[in-house]
Amino acid sequence: MRISGMGEKSVVVCIRRLPALVSILLASAVQAFPCDQPIMISNWSLCAIANEGGAADWKAVPAWTRQKAISTYFGNEPRLLANHGLCNAKFQRVVLCLPGWEMGDPDECSYLICSGYYSSSFGKKEREDDLRDHPTAQ
Repeated sequence: MRISGMGEKSVVVCIRRLPALVSILLASAVQAFPCDQPIMISNWSLCAIANEGGAADWKAVPAWTRQKAISTYFGNEPRLLANHGLCNAKFQRVVLCLPGWEMGDPDECSYLICSGYYSSSFGKKEREDDLRDHPTAQ
């Protein structure tokens, strides 16, 4: 005895919709990935690794930034990355902290990285300066 009807059709409809659902989930995961990870300031550093210029600009930034998927984030301009970029070698991510970033949207991932990194760097420099100026005051 074969039972067919509504149940069989709904299974077919579900199977047809499955690829669309998977693609929506993947697209939303890709968009959310950079900011849904905890931002660890210790994973970020200035991208400039050398004092190069002109034709040697790519020597001024890490080699992994040449990957097409990464270099598009800074317009394939290594000097821009060297002058204004922060690099996360662990996760191979880059962010530009261009002038005016202070006025950006505080909910954007890049703003949080730029803001946190510079706050952390500024605080470290202040502590070092204070220890240098007052070595016995602890």
